[in-house]
Amino acid sequence: MRTWPIPVSPNTHPVQDYGKLTVLFKGGGVWHDNNVHKHLGSGKFERKGRACSASYLYLVALGDSSIETAKSDGAVSDVAMVEQEVFSILGGLYHRHCTIVLGE
Repeated sequence: MRTWPIPVSPNTHPVQDYGKLTVLFKGGGVWHDNNVHKHLGSGKFERKGRACSASYLYLVALGDSSIETAKSDGAVSDVAMVEQEVFSILGGLYHRHCTIVLGE
């Protein structure tokens, strides 16, 4: 097993492709807008909650895009699907990440 001079941690980004440098090849260096869905169960989609965070110029980050905050926003107790929305302008001049939960 190879050891790296700097610690390497596993990719824990909720949208796996955005946790790697390969995201640079997705295109959209000027304007990028993408939705990623992940079904977790077979529950009903009766309620919807949303939680967002944003960053500006890679310097300031605001908000909470956690699943727990999205569940609280929509009063969702049993999550059936999680959706991730990723939007950016000029690569990182402005970046928004939203977590949407659907369930009961």
